[in-house]
Amino acid sequence: MLPLILKPLFKNSDSTTEIPFDIEISLSMIESGCIFIPLNQMATLIIIESPDEINLLKNINKVTFNFELIERPEFPSLGMHIEINTASNKSFNFDYFFNTESEGDLEVLKKLKDQNYFDIHFYTTEVIHSKKIELGTKDKLELNSLIDKVTS
Repeated sequence: MLPLILKPLFKNSDSTTEIPFDIEISLSMIESGCIFIPLNQMATLIIIESPDEINLLKNINKVTFNFELIERPEFPSLGMHIEINTASNKSFNFDYFFNTESEGDLEVLKKLKDQNYFDIHFYTTEVIHSKKIELGTKDKLELNSLIDKVTS
């Protein structure tokens, strides 16, 4: 725990991505997975994996998205399913569910609606690689349609 507390004091000055400390605390509790956060006025995807997995993920060949709106009384959400294929033909699947009753998740969705791309930051105990991912026209239209349903 002590390294986690002292880490912000000794960050590399050449680090290009500064994750807010409260979010770093949350990320430290996740072994693997993904989370969308607002970062630098944009919606940003953070993927948490082991260093070995991130080394494979650095060589993205293709990213595919699927979206679903889950309308139910408990935990209504908008699901974003992300498949990342690498140059070595390895496939990684990530799911993130935006809680449509959460102000924080709605804020991220509104930012995402206005973006044509988003950053993915690959994270272990710090961001070790970043990549911009463009949302294709079809994906953008589908996502915006679902966001409009949950924010109106």
